[in-house]
Amino acid sequence: MSIRELFRQKLENAEIIPDASVSSKLMQKLARREFLRFNPSRFNIYYLGGILIIAVTTIVLSSRAGDSDKLPNPDISNKPGKTVNIENSDIPVNQNVIQKEETVKEKVSGSKQNKPISRSEIGTVKEPAQNIESRENITVTHNEVTSSLAKDGLFTDSSIDKNKLRSKLNRKEVFFEWSESKGCAPLKIQFKNKLTDFDSCRWTFGDGGTSTSKNTEWLFDVEGEYKVILKVFSSNAIETTLSTLITVYPKPLARFEISPDKVVLPNDEIHFINYSVDAVKFKWDFGDGSSSEQLEPYHKYTKFGKYNVGLVVTSEYGCSDSLVVLNAFTGLEYFIDFPNAFMPNMEGPTGGLYSLKSDETAQVFHPTFSGVSEYQLKIFSKLGQLIFESSDVNIGWDGYFKGQLSNPGVYIWKVRGNFRNGEPFIKMGDVTLLRY
Repeated sequence: MSIRELFRQKLENAEIIPDASVSSKLMQKLARREFLRFNPSRFNIYYLGGILIIAVTTIVLSSRAGDSDKLPNPDISNKPGKTVNIENSDIPVNQNVIQKEETVKEKVSGSKQNKPISRSEIGTVKEPAQNIESRENITVTHNEVTSSLAKDGLFTDSSIDKNKLRSKLNRKEVFFEWSESKGCAPLKIQFKNKLTDFDSCRWTFGDGGTSTSKNTEWLFDVEGEYKVILKVFSSNAIETTLSTLITVYPKPLARFEISPDKVVLPNDEIHFINYSVDAVKFKWDFGDGSSSEQLEPYHKYTKFGKYNVGLVVTSEYGCSDSLVVLNAFTGLEYFIDFPNAFMPNMEGPTGGLYSLKSDETAQVFHPTFSGVSEYQLKIFSKLGQLIFESSDVNIGWDGYFKGQLSNPGVYIWKVRGNFRNGEPFIKMGDVTLLRY
């Protein structure tokens, strides 16, 4: 008996139960094989691939739809009989097309680019930002377009060729210019009318002033905002109206005082008190080469002199005003003066010393003074004879010459010296000697 026959007799009907680990491995291999095999009735790799493809396609289409929503969508409409203002539009002038209220919004570069637009669809046009400074917003009315653009072939029956209109605007043409649009009072502006095909014109400047000249200038001397209008008239009864706004800023006022009232140079420290109006910046010039940008500065001069003090103030709009005080410190606090008559003491010479009591009766000829540091007084007769001389400001002439009372009459005096601040002085006059 062979081994094969022995195996069949002994084991043919035997039941073998495999180990649990073996069964688990077999089931995993079977599940993977079934997942990779195409079977429409079961979820497998083919269903998973289809789901991924659909998800990616949906995401891409949604992203493109979101980007298309961000495209500019200008909403510019015009009702019959109303001027449309597009000067605040974010779209450049050469890309704007004003359509009727019933039409669908579209960009200039769209499919309807060559469609004519009617005369009533022209509104306010804003010059491109790179134009010259004086070219601001220009209000273009229906009449203006009729009078100044028709000759260029822009009109086709009752409509305007859109491409030609866009080409004209791209040439940065303006219909009138002005030298300034804003500035400080008084503001002088030159206006230039660039239209040529007209019979007469009229300017109104917003402050009551007018002009009929083609090119004109105007002075705005009061702060405010003014609407300047140019009307141009033609023989075919067509009226062109153009306008712009002019802004005039207020001018500040420079004012200051010097403290103390009586300044002693170079001893005192000077305080400059600021009374300026509508100013935010200050520039002081003290006249000795130094300056300051403080509101109310202090300053001390190193020597006596004639100083011109100036102040320049600037407003928040850049407007300015100035004030200069010439010879701000006159030195009136230092002085020396003499009387024109006196009556000597008849009882004899006093030596020229004087006091408050002797001064009451004017018995000594002497000066009133302040701040005198050096002094020399000489008194002469009419014949030029030197009668009295003193280098002490506290000693005057008592009317005596060599112990004898001088004759009554007129005598000449001359004084020279310096004040404590170094300022020199020299004076001359006459005095009358009186006797009882």
